[in-house]
Amino acid sequence: MDAERAPTLVPAVDRAIQILNIFESGEEMLGVSDVSRRLDLNKSTVYDILNTLAHYGFLERDDTTKKYRLGSSLFHLGNMVGARLNLSDVARPHVRDLCAQVEETVILGTPTLDDHILIVDVAEPELDMKITASVGRRLHHSAGAPGKIFHAAMPRTELAGLLERKPLRAFTSRTLTDPEAYIESLEEVRRAGYAVDDEEYLEGVRAVAAPVVGRGGLVVAVLYAVGFSSRLTPERMRMLTRLVPATARRISEQLGARAYPAWNGQNSA
Repeated sequence: MDAERAPTLVPAVDRAIQILNIFESGEEMLGVSDVSRRLDLNKSTVYDILNTLAHYGFLERDDTTKKYRLGSSLFHLGNMVGARLNLSDVARPHVRDLCAQVEETVILGTPTLDDHILIVDVAEPELDMKITASVGRRLHHSAGAPGKIFHAAMPRTELAGLLERKPLRAFTSRTLTDPEAYIESLEEVRRAGYAVDDEEYLEGVRAVAAPVVGRGGLVVAVLYAVGFSSRLTPERMRMLTRLVPATARRISEQLGARAYPAWNGQNSA
């Protein structure tokens, strides 16, 4: 077996991270000369990296002193990590309880910055035949019922822009791929408070999804139950449309949501 090799680092990225790490020392403001001296880098390189980090909001430049402080992008990313950790802790017992109750696979997913759905928790029933999923797997933004939930929570203009950049994908013959028709179909999701996937993502598989709402009133995650169509009869699907939203509501309440569900940042009954 080959010895474990050290990771290959991209020099520019490595330097940018070293610059951000300097602020761990507690100094609020640093100038080009400060960073250049501490990292033994030429000022031109430091200046370019600082400007790039400021462009993306990871640093902020004071026009009077010409020095830099940590920017709001880091604050937002930190909040996302904290929220995700808190979300998993709060949701985990509910995910397992719902799985035991419905005897189907139950999944919790969160949105990513690059427009995917990240699976952060999974509970699977003790059945020989079941849908399996792995924590850490990333799904396309329009993947079945969970995709509908996140799309329903987006302003129409923002969603239209997303679908133009990253079009709907035809996963099965039942997938709706016309953007206008798809956007119109989300009105029913908003009205009902949940989304249904009838073999639109995987053939022979159905799912019911509901939004998880955070303290700020925004949809922060999706909870969904998924199983084989042969098991998910109309009667069992009706059961899921009751139990999945009810569980998502309980998780939302524990996260501090004032009302449920919430679409476009506005609470609605």
